[in-house]
Amino acid sequence: MKKIKLKSVLAQLLKERGVSAREVSRKTEIPQSTFNNYLSGRGPQNPEQILALAQYFGCSMEYLLFGEDIRPPTMDEVLTEGVFEGWLKVKIERAIPNKRKVKSDA
Repeated sequence: MKKIKLKSVLAQLLKERGVSAREVSRKTEIPQSTFNNYLSGRGPQNPEQILALAQYFGCSMEYLLFGEDIRPPTMDEVLTEGVFEGWLKVKIERAIPNKRKVKSDA
């Protein structure tokens, strides 16, 4: 069984996003004392609150709890990434055309 890393993941997300614990608590409607317990590694995790935090930070519940996504990507994620990579490849190919060597008849 994987170790729960909610404490460190939350601290990292707060730092990366430049938001305070108080602001996240207010926007997710999680009591400040409960959120502080999560940051200190104490207290049981309420699934509804973990979901609210995941939605706020734009990540999965698995990422919040374990520090990694253990689920496979969704079809939307695969399609979006594939379209972006394809678009980028086309843009690069147009910007840097292939130079083909022309054979001369001598």
